[in-house]
Amino acid sequence: MKIDPGVKQVTLPTATENRPAQAKTGARPGTEQTDVKLSPRAAQLQELETQLAAIPVVDRSKVENIKQAIASGQYAVNADNVAQGLIESVKDMLHVAKSK
Repeated sequence: MKIDPGVKQVTLPTATENRPAQAKTGARPGTEQTDVKLSPRAAQLQELETQLAAIPVVDRSKVENIKQAIASGQYAVNADNVAQGLIESVKDMLHVAKSK
């Protein structure tokens, strides 16, 4: 996984099991609706919010199945793939550090 150094990391809430439902009416209760033009940053944040809302909630049954497979020795880890991924990550970090 590559990380774009130009984008700040977003910290997600620790409990992702249940997301509260959000009204998409565009107006808050008790306020008047007015014409508002969003700044580019606000529009970007609104788009990010939409993308975050589309992220699936943690599938606890899948997590438990993987835990059981690991505990029973049935989960096979391809060490070559893990090593290659680590090498690529380090290369990316070194490349970013050199460009600063």
